Amino acid sequence: MSVEIVADGAPPPRRPRSARPLAIGAAALALLFLWVRGSPSLLAWEVARDHQRCFGRRHLPARVWSDDPSEVRAWLEARGTPAPPLPAHAHAAELVGARYCPLEDRVAAHVYYGGEEGMVSVYLLPGPARVGDGWAGQSRGLHVRLLRAAGRVLAVVGESEVDVEATVRAFETTVAAAPAVVDRPRPSC
Repeated sequence: MSVEIVADGAPPPRRPRSARPLAIGAAALALLFLWVRGSPSLLAWEVARDHQRCFGRRHLPARVWSDDPSEVRAWLEARGTPAPPLPAHAHAAELVGARYCPLEDRVAAHVYYGGEEGMVSVYLLPGPARVGDGWAGQSRGLHVRLLRAAGRVLAVVGESEVDVEATVRAFETTVAAAPAVVDRPRPSC
C-alpha cells in the first residue's frame, strides 16, 4: 500500500452555494405572513388582547370622551378614519369615547362602551381582513364578532355574548337607517 503526498497545499475548490433555497424560504415566509395577517382568528386574538389591555387599566385611555355618537364619529373622521354611524348604546353599556390602539400589524380606531353591566369594544379595522359575510368566535375568553358595515370591517368584543350580539344588531340597524351617499358626476364646464 502506498500513500501519495501532494505538496500543493491548496484546499480543494469550493462549490458556490446556491441562493435559490434561501430565496424560496424567504418568499414562503412572506406569503405565510400575508396570508395569516388577514385571518379572522388572528384579528380576533389581536382585538381581544387590546380590549383586555385597555379595560384592564386603572383609567380607560380614551383620547375623546363623549357619550354623543356624532361627536365621537366626527373625532374619528377628522383623523382620517371613515366611521359608520355609531350606536349610543351597546346593549346595557353606553358610549364612553374612543382612541387609536396599536395592534400587532395595524393601528385601529377603538370605540369604548361601558357601564355597570359590562364593557364592549368596537374596532374599526384598516387593512386586509378575510371575514366574508362575518365571523363569530371566542378569543382569550371573550366573544368576538367580525363584520362588514358601511364598507368597513368592524370587530365587536365583549365578555357577554348577549352584549356583543346586541351591539352587532345596533350597527346593522344604524347603518341600514343611515342615508345613502351617492357620488354624482359633476358637470364639466
